[in-house]
Amino acid sequence: MTYKFPSREWVNALCLNLNNDKDFLNAINGWRIDVLLVGRNLSPNVVNYLQRAYGVDKVESIGVFLRFNNSCSEASLIINPNIDSYQYVVIADYDTWLKVLDGLKDPVSTMLSVFRKLEVRGSMVTLIRLAANIVSPMARVIMRIPTEIIR
Repeated sequence: MTYKFPSREWVNALCLNLNNDKDFLNAINGWRIDVLLVGRNLSPNVVNYLQRAYGVDKVESIGVFLRFNNSCSEASLIINPNIDSYQYVVIADYDTWLKVLDGLKDPVSTMLSVFRKLEVRGSMVTLIRLAANIVSPMARVIMRIPTEIIR
């Protein structure tokens, strides 16, 4: 099965696959944190897809919410998230997130190349420590998920 990104099915597959990956589970061990990754400035194709798929009229942004508690304990796709409801938020244009997905073979270099384009809310130090632990194992998991990216 191929999952469309962004979709609730893709986000659910991500969480499930993370929890089946020994390297990721070792990397996230000891972490209890909620993170919302927000994509803004969505393309018309993405907006149209989300409107059709989820029956919403207005799509301004999307969020991928991840709750980590020694594993991926929750994951969801949120349309038009209220970012003020979350302690840790990373915001970027949708195209920036696509660059991250396209650069998963070298996730550390990719993250460094987009770092200036990320808007971070919450402790930058905490999020950098989290990313240092999980970005490589998470990238390997994402690359194994059959994905059709809506651009």
